Amino acid sequence: MKKIKVLSTAFLIGLSAIALGSCSKDETPTTAPATTGGTVTTATPTTTGGAATTATPTTTGGAATTTSPSSGGEIKFYNTCGDKLQAVIDIAIDTFETKYPGWTVTSTQIGGYDDVYNTCVTNLQANTQPDIAYCYSDHVAKYMQSGKVLDLNQYINSTGNVAGNPIGYTAEEIADFIPGYYNEGKATMYANYEKYGFTANSILTMPYSKSTELMYYNATALKEAGYVDAKGNAIVPTTWDELWDVANVLSEKYPTAMPLCYDSEANWVINMCMQNGWNYTSASEPYYLFKNDQNLANWMDQMYVKYEDELMFETQTTYGSYTSSLFTKGTDGGCIFCIGSSGGASYQATDAFEWGVAPIPGSTQADGKVNNSVISQGPSLVMFNTGSDEKQTMAWLFIKELLDPTYQAKFSMQSGYNPVRSSTYDIPDYEAFLENDENIISVAASVAKTLQNAFYTSPAFVGSADARIAIGAAFVYVIQGEKSASKALEDAYKTCGGK
Repeated sequence: MKKIKVLSTAFLIGLSAIALGSCSKDETPTTAPATTGGTVTTATPTTTGGAATTATPTTTGGAATTTSPSSGGEIKFYNTCGDKLQAVIDIAIDTFETKYPGWTVTSTQIGGYDDVYNTCVTNLQANTQPDIAYCYSDHVAKYMQSGKVLDLNQYINSTGNVAGNPIGYTAEEIADFIPGYYNEGKATMYANYEKYGFTANSILTMPYSKSTELMYYNATALKEAGYVDAKGNAIVPTTWDELWDVANVLSEKYPTAMPLCYDSEANWVINMCMQNGWNYTSASEPYYLFKNDQNLANWMDQMYVKYEDELMFETQTTYGSYTSSLFTKGTDGGCIFCIGSSGGASYQATDAFEWGVAPIPGSTQADGKVNNSVISQGPSLVMFNTGSDEKQTMAWLFIKELLDPTYQAKFSMQSGYNPVRSSTYDIPDYEAFLENDENIISVAASVAKTLQNAFYTSPAFVGSADARIAIGAAFVYVIQGEKSASKALEDAYKTCGGK
């Protein structure tokens, strides 16, 4: 059955905090980075936030050098990946271990993102932290307090090499990273970064694989309801006003179906704040700005009416599970629009009806323009100071394997997450993958590619994860009639530590 891809310009969150999707559904290999002649091993000073330890290497011909990494060692990498993605990571490990005999990488699935976070916090306190870990900015804001988060600029800008393989990136390679993803790792995205010894130029994380939210829709249902153009394609709403208008029609035609499902309450609220200029949080004090935003409160009260009185939508919390299971049911007890993670596209797949994928609706501004901002999520990579300059340099070189464009292509094709390097989109196999409009993972990745200029991330500070939980809970309290929006936002503020 023909599937539809909509390219317009315009997961598990419920009440839990951080991730859009799990890494347990992915696969990818690696090509070696460009090499230069010689076998000089270059070590850069180890720079961490706070009480950094700085080793001063000797210099030769303007390049800092140390001995060859012949002694070997083990690099520990914490992540959330299940067997399929571990198989992809194994490809990068094999490439790395072949290049650098004596060095091994142990990749460990700790659990979910919160499990990685909690384990790293415990390990940092015991000084048993891994070399590399999956992370979200909320996590790193906490890790910074340990003084063991490395400033990655020392590796990114290195002009040295190990066994002929460059440590750093060229200016062209840095420019190859999708700006919105790369910028997530800048210290300026974090509250009080200077307090922990970082500068405005510091890079704390590197992007690894990214996801966003997309709107999956039942094209068959839309067409049968009269939303079809002259070419026979389903007409899909591009703004929230349009969506609610369509929802009214759909609820009449399909009385047993829910017009809309939205997996993450927290993401819904945060997206609406970004699209409309409402207050959510700030990277500087006072961090929690949502308490007194009357526009946000008014919208939440309106959503109570749409949920309780008009029966227009469900969320993951109100439904009790991922709403993709409602979407695949179709119009008989299911839903017609489902907003969820691009990384979870495979769970939206069905042969029961014709489906399509589109950007989430945007908000119409006073001047008539539409703001299509949509949250960017998915893991980045953080490096910790584990006490050895050489080992940390080697850990960085393994990160480079994970960020190689060819590896990124394979990881994306297996997982559905978006690659973080622009050149990945020029790889023939990946181009063919994106053109497969029979594969919902391919279609989701293709639509997500068009949204790069719409991505944003929320400010990161100690407590930003709590804000996500609290704002999602507040939304549920409101739509279920347990609290007014003003009361729910005030309580959420207090939950986050506000006075």
